[in-house]
Amino acid sequence: MVHTGRKVAPASLVIGLLVLSVPTTLFAGNPWEDLMGPGTPQIWNDPQSRFYIDLPVGWHPLPDNPPTAVRFGRQSPDYGHSALATVEMRNVPPGVNTRHFATRVEAEVEKAAPGYRVLAEDYVRVSGQKALRRHFLYRDKNNAQRYREVVQVITVLPERAFIITLETAYGTRSLFWEEFEKMVRGFRGRSPGEESLPMPKPRRRVKSGEMIDPDAVRY
Repeated sequence: MVHTGRKVAPASLVIGLLVLSVPTTLFAGNPWEDLMGPGTPQIWNDPQSRFYIDLPVGWHPLPDNPPTAVRFGRQSPDYGHSALATVEMRNVPPGVNTRHFATRVEAEVEKAAPGYRVLAEDYVRVSGQKALRRHFLYRDKNNAQRYREVVQVITVLPERAFIITLETAYGTRSLFWEEFEKMVRGFRGRSPGEESLPMPKPRRRVKSGEMIDPDAVRY
């Protein structure tokens, strides 16, 4: 469970369902793990330059995305469970408040997701801005006894809002949680009109057995 400020219900989350209709606590990572360990993230640039994100190894962009969203998929090699991460973008008027926008998103989710139940909610910073993080469940339409688990991170930049979401089968979120946190920490959104700014170049992957200069590691 995400340990957050407002605890709502004791249990435990909608993207394939929601992204078509609507969609961390920061901590210092281990630089050696980032360089050499499994799960090393790579910068992935949105083709329309609306955002870029650190995409851990094993995550891949999915085809056939709607115009306002990009989806990424991942399957756990050890357990076979899968996860879906989505970045949804919406144009918003100037001065939109993050809390008000998040309330509107929640109303849309609750309407689309049967058995919607919030577990926890708090605020974090994403892309240099305040973001609301919400952890919730909804019931799988095809199985009344099966739930999906979702974490949504919602942030508003000038005239563009982003909804970053992780969706897994109930009870499997922990398999993907660390990777999702890396994605959120490495996310950078752009407002309309900023798409022409230079995008970062993907980092070169470290080859097996390659020596690393510790003085070159950025802490």
